Amino acid sequence: MRLLLLVLGGLVSGCVTLDVGPSHVLHPRRDAEAGGLALDAGAVADAVPGTTLETFPLVASDGVTLAGLRARHAAPDDARPTVLYFGGNSFRMSWLGMKKLVPILRLGADVVLVDHRGYGRSGGEASVEALKADALAWFDAVAAEVGAERVVVHGHSLGSFLASHVGAHRKAGGVVLENSATTTEAYARARLHAFPVLRPFVRLRVDEALRGEGSLAPVREIEAPLLLLAGALDGRIPAWMSEELYAASPLPPGRKRLVVFAFADHNRVPFDADFPRVYRSFLALVRAEAVRAESP
Repeated sequence: MRLLLLVLGGLVSGCVTLDVGPSHVLHPRRDAEAGGLALDAGAVADAVPGTTLETFPLVASDGVTLAGLRARHAAPDDARPTVLYFGGNSFRMSWLGMKKLVPILRLGADVVLVDHRGYGRSGGEASVEALKADALAWFDAVAAEVGAERVVVHGHSLGSFLASHVGAHRKAGGVVLENSATTTEAYARARLHAFPVLRPFVRLRVDEALRGEGSLAPVREIEAPLLLLAGALDGRIPAWMSEELYAASPLPPGRKRLVVFAFADHNRVPFDADFPRVYRSFLALVRAEAVRAESP
């Protein structure tokens, strides 16, 4: 909607060049209330019996405190994967945390949720480079506790840019890219193509800070098992972008998978009936590879 308003405003003023900058990609919103847990620990335990919820903060390299939560299963399991989840632009732990946490927690993995810098309960100001640096720091913090080979980095939408960045720069146990875009330029063009009447009159100009940002370049460097999830009804980031990411990955078919859910849109992939089966299978692959790597 923001992109459409910018286009219409430009046409009214006689301008046909649309500048796409960080403010069009990053929409930080802080929590009004920062006391206590961002989620109800009792509600999490009721939804997934035998689990606990605790704060998992991180102090970034510049001294900014970032907010995180860790949900864990009480039953001991040294081989259990931990999913490090990076949400999309509207994600805050207090806003969508339960909806994103529970479907994964029910599949047997532990989960770490985070608020992006400048979002929710995290301090600092959001920028592309800062979020990417924070993502690496989050991975390092989780990996230090459970082992890098047991960390699955999962990103949705904006968060998929961060997950792919981590996957390209760290040896994770697995990478999940949900509703991911190839590049900022492709994303902006796709949004504009939704309005074919306007398309001939508009030229996009992407800010230097965003050029090439996305999952296309990083996915070529990811060596861990890769799961690409997309919704066929996604009107924001079309499923064909996930198809392009799958094709760009050099991994063999046995270590990468693309699943397009026929009835899911941009935000409904985790609620598709096939999601548990698909995700559980991927977690099993990550677990098997981790165990194999540890074998003498």
